[in-house]
Amino acid sequence: MSKNYLNIYNNLINLTRNKNLYKDFAIQDTFSDRLILFLFHFAFFLKVFKINNEKKIIQNIYDDIFRYLELSIRE
Repeated sequence: MSKNYLNIYNNLINLTRNKNLYKDFAIQDTFSDRLILFLFHFAFFLKVFKINNEKKIIQNIYDDIFRYLELSIRE
């Protein structure tokens, strides 16, 4: 597995760990809520990023992010 998009994954993880998100919204700092926030952040990232990039790059990012996510869940 390549580490090309690991920085994107780590930045998305850091966004979901922002404690202010859990203060302002009616969600708790649990695994399932963090996963939902991660997927929301990732969806917004893809929506903005796909404007200037080709589909192959977007697909590679998508595949790698879900590989990293799967490995994290398995740990």
